[in-house]
Amino acid sequence: MKLAAIDLDGTLLDHSGEIPAKNQEALHAFNQHGGTVVLATGRSILSVKKVFGELNMNGYVLASNGAYIARVERGETAAVLKRFDLPVETISKTFQLAEQVGVTIVASRETQDDRITFNIAPADVDSPYYAQFHLNDYSAADLLHQVREGSISYFKLAFNDNDERKLKELRKLFDKAGIRSVFTDIHWLEVMAEGVNKGTSLTYLANYLQIDPKRILAFGDQENDIEMLKVSGVGVAMDNALEPVKEIAQEVTKSNEEAGVAVVLEKYL
Repeated sequence: MKLAAIDLDGTLLDHSGEIPAKNQEALHAFNQHGGTVVLATGRSILSVKKVFGELNMNGYVLASNGAYIARVERGETAAVLKRFDLPVETISKTFQLAEQVGVTIVASRETQDDRITFNIAPADVDSPYYAQFHLNDYSAADLLHQVREGSISYFKLAFNDNDERKLKELRKLFDKAGIRSVFTDIHWLEVMAEGVNKGTSLTYLANYLQIDPKRILAFGDQENDIEMLKVSGVGVAMDNALEPVKEIAQEVTKSNEEAGVAVVLEKYL
C-alpha cells in the first residue's frame, strides 16, 4: 500500500483526543517505508497541523471533510492544493435554518473558526472534537454581512447541540432546501460545498500524487468516512464504527482505544 488516509476522532485518536503510542509508531514505520500519510478529518486545517506537529512528520491533509486539501511540513501548511468555498446562498440559508431550530454554528475559515449561538442550550463543549476549534463569537448578521461583501469565506459549517433530535430536525430542513449535510458525530452535523466529501477529495489527491486507488488504505468510523472507504483499495472500519460504516468496509479492526489503526498498518508494512 502506498497511501494511508486516516480519520482522526474515533479512529486515530483515543477518547481523550490523544494519539496512542502504537499508532504513532506504525505511522512512522509506514512513512519510512515510502508510504504517504493523509489525515482526513472533519477538523479544521489549524487543528490538523497540530496533529502532524505532534507526530513530527510530514504528509497531506483533507481537512473540513475534504473541503481543504494541503501538504503539511513541520506542522505548517507547505502548499494548498485545493479548497472548496461554500456559496453565499448556502451560508445564508443554513444560518436561517439553524436559528429556526436553535442550534450552535461553528463556521470554519482558513485562519479561525467563528461561532454563532442562537439560544442558551449547552453545546458539546467538553468533547475533544470541540476543543480543536479556534473560536471567536459573532452574530449571524455580522458574519453574513462580511460574507456578502466578500471579505471572508467559509469552507465548512458545523452545527452542534447536545440534543441530537434537534440536529436530525435540522437535517430534514437542509434536505428540503437541497443542502447536503453529513453527521461526523451524533452531536455534529456538517455542511460543505456541493459534491465535496472525503471520498472526492481523496480521489483528487490520489490523481495529483499519481497513486492507484487500489493502493490506498482508508480508516474511519463515522458517516462522513463512508465515501472515503468506498473509493479506497482497502476500506477499514474501526470496531467502534457505526454499523453502516462496517457494512461497506473490507476490514474491521480493533477500536480507537486499542490502536486499531496500527493493527492494520503493521500487516501492510
